[in-house]
Amino acid sequence: MADAPELPDDLLPLHIAALRADRAMTTAREQGGDVDAAREEYVTAALALRAHPIWEQGRQDGQHHKLWQASLDAAKAALDGESTAA
Repeated sequence: MADAPELPDDLLPLHIAALRADRAMTTAREQGGDVDAAREEYVTAALALRAHPIWEQGRQDGQHHKLWQASLDAAKAALDGESTAA
């Protein structure tokens, strides 16, 4: 299996924020919380993540999927590490 692509340092915090917001939106929906507010936070985080220039370069290079998966995996690992440490 090929090595994961190198990701810029400023990408991980964006993807973590989007994952946290996604999880908060799911929790709000499941627990009867303020889904609209959670959705707004998610949209804001997702748009910030999407605006990162790495995605356009990845599309041009045909590597968008690999970059996205590597970023997602890194963000999930970081969040899982936080919950394990807590």
